Amino acid sequence: YAQRCNKENLADGAVLPDLVSRLESGKPRLLVAYAFDIVTPQAEALFASFGNVAACAPASKSPQPGKASFASPQEELESAARWARARLEAGAKRIGVVVPDLQLRRREVARVFSSVMRPAFNLPGAPPGAMPFNVSAGEPLAGFPLVAFALMLLEFSAREIEFGRISTLMRSPFLGGADTECAARALLDARLRGKAAAVLSLPKLIGTIERCPLLRARLERVYAVKSEGHSPHQWAQHFTALLEAAGFPGERTLDSVEFQTRAKLNQALADFACLERVATRFSFGDAVSRLRRICADTMFQPEGPDAPIQVLGILESAGLEFDALWVSGLTDGAWPLHARPDPFLPVALQKKAGIPEASAESSLELDRRITEGWAGAADEVVFSWPRKEADRDLAASPLIAAAAERQVAVPPFDSYRDRIFGAGGLVAIPHEDAVPVRDNNIRGGARVLADQSACPFRAFARHRLAAEGLDEPSAGPDAMARGNLLHALMAGIWGELKSSAALAGDVRPVIERSAVAAVRKLGLEGRFAELEVARLIRLAGEWLGIERGRGEFSVEQVEHKVVLNIGGLALNGRIDRLDRLADGSHALIDYKTGSRVTPNDWLGERPDDPQLPLYAVGAAEPISAVAFARLRAGEMKFAGMSAGKDSIPGVRQAKNWDSLMSDWKTVLQGLAEEFS
Repeated sequence: YAQRCNKENLADGAVLPDLVSRLESGKPRLLVAYAFDIVTPQAEALFASFGNVAACAPASKSPQPGKASFASPQEELESAARWARARLEAGAKRIGVVVPDLQLRRREVARVFSSVMRPAFNLPGAPPGAMPFNVSAGEPLAGFPLVAFALMLLEFSAREIEFGRISTLMRSPFLGGADTECAARALLDARLRGKAAAVLSLPKLIGTIERCPLLRARLERVYAVKSEGHSPHQWAQHFTALLEAAGFPGERTLDSVEFQTRAKLNQALADFACLERVATRFSFGDAVSRLRRICADTMFQPEGPDAPIQVLGILESAGLEFDALWVSGLTDGAWPLHARPDPFLPVALQKKAGIPEASAESSLELDRRITEGWAGAADEVVFSWPRKEADRDLAASPLIAAAAERQVAVPPFDSYRDRIFGAGGLVAIPHEDAVPVRDNNIRGGARVLADQSACPFRAFARHRLAAEGLDEPSAGPDAMARGNLLHALMAGIWGELKSSAALAGDVRPVIERSAVAAVRKLGLEGRFAELEVARLIRLAGEWLGIERGRGEFSVEQVEHKVVLNIGGLALNGRIDRLDRLADGSHALIDYKTGSRVTPNDWLGERPDDPQLPLYAVGAAEPISAVAFARLRAGEMKFAGMSAGKDSIPGVRQAKNWDSLMSDWKTVLQGLAEEFS
């Protein structure tokens, strides 16, 4: 590395002070070294090369710092924010709040200070405006939405990505035509979630786009951009062309932060192009990866107007002066900092060179000097620490032992939530005022009554307002698809076997045919389909062993669609299976694949799962048993209730079957009328 740098006359940032030290001309007549708590050997050599060096530091204001403790880190931070607002309103011009772990808590700090300084800051339609505080810690450039979109688009232009990321990309405001097609793209996203694969390529996505001509045109332009060459400079040009083809950064005018972020992204692309000096050829994937790494390593803080409140980390606060200063998080475990010697250098040499964190002694000495600097940096200084974090007790740092413990005046500024509840503007709306059901044929089947039983508003939202959650594409069959596979498997098996008498013969061919048909019906192909067929064959073989333990029966209906009239509603249903028993009565059987199967879900005034009771009271045939068939490997069994004893293994006899059926009818009738 050193030989190549010398040969090509290159220098990196680490050796710049050494180069300046060797300059024979062009140096200023006076160099001022302000607030240097740490002077490295390299800095000493640099200073020695100047003829006139003046060292100075801020004058100490010599206040009497106080200290205070708080119940938790969250309460401590909120108190610091309210204190800062109070000092600002009292006329202080420069207020500092030090948060030692600011890099980790940056978003929490910004949220808490924003809610205290301007409680309605994040309400829809809130007027934009600069906050009176500034958080000094930057964030990785790759984490800003505009840059994250650009990197995602570059990656998607050449390879498949997950649908969740594609959804974000399609609905992004940074894609051309986003404002014009905002609603259409949201509807497209909702439609694709029900049918798209878990991962998609750009050509496949283009082929599925309907009713969004601007989106399709933009993505087609992206697909049409071809790379010319493989050098970093050529890849940078290609990336720029891809973003332009996508209409980046969108239709709307960028705000100040987005404008600065785009400029920083352009700088990152220029830095990437500069790799031309040391690398001549990249693949597309490697080029995108290196650009992503540059953006992840680049810490970025958008510029804003001067703010009277500065939220700082430890090092940023050194050497600054304030009207009022609050230093938080000073527990004995966090302050002084632990020694952190460089693992690639001998510790003895680091100690000899005076590296501050090479030993516990040097780290303690540096942190003591920083603490003394804080104590004299303002007319009012507050040191604080949390007494507890989760279930762990915390103690104050020994470096603030000399500070007097006192109560800090923190005004109780209301949050927007407090203002809403304080207004007391609650209006009771009786549920009888809802518009009655006009079309009695309600979609949703037995789930209507299950939702009404669990939560009337859920039933109203789902089945009256048609409010449903969005689907999420998954790799392979999801839980619902696997359930449908088992239903199709059982329907195929009993469609051929017909009765318990057929179980005495060789049922293996029937199982195999039914498994293949079920997998084909779901549309699975290739090796995955083979694995599913094998799984279904094993499950069916285990389950038919349970069926052989039953008495004589015949299967009269499988996957039978019915319309159930209850309480003025007409609900569509599908009976998994109806068996005719030896005494001429019938058993309703419902297949379940989950881990929780209990007939207790049928009982009470608000049953959790009223599906089978609904089928039982609405059946034309005499029903003497209702049962769950649990199809779960290693845990297969029947569970249910019956009129007689030992009608189905695992199904318990009800104390009074006629009374149970009557109770079910009354409860279900009430739920249906309540929904209406």
